[in-house]
Amino acid sequence: MDIASHRPAVGSNSAGRPEAVQYREAVRTELPREQRVTQPVGAGASTGADDRRAGDFAARDARILADRKARMERIADTVRESLQRRIEKDDAAGMLVYRTVDKVTGEVVRQFPDDMVLKLKAYAREMARKDEAQSAEQRVERVA
Repeated sequence: MDIASHRPAVGSNSAGRPEAVQYREAVRTELPREQRVTQPVGAGASTGADDRRAGDFAARDARILADRKARMERIADTVRESLQRRIEKDDAAGMLVYRTVDKVTGEVVRQFPDDMVLKLKAYAREMARKDEAQSAEQRVERVA
């Protein structure tokens, strides 16, 4: 008596499918030209009359980039003309201060180091000076 099992044998890789699988012939996916879907002409699709090459786009992009660069340079020149750079020494902090000042309004546009850093440095210098003065007074009292 022959007992047939539809389960795969232990350790085999078969998934239990029948060995004879029939495949149909592949369906054509390319449509004739008149049945193809295309973008509308106003949406950027190229037509025969409006056929442009990639080089035309690259040249146009290069012109646009050059125009933008020239405009940015003119703006930068205008800004540079209205600003003045100053280097000053802050005696309280004992540091050089680099400032960019608007010539018209006199307003500080940029400064390095910041005011907070200058104030902290001036405070630290003053406290160090006081400590030094106190230690000098104590030395004099001990000697005398």
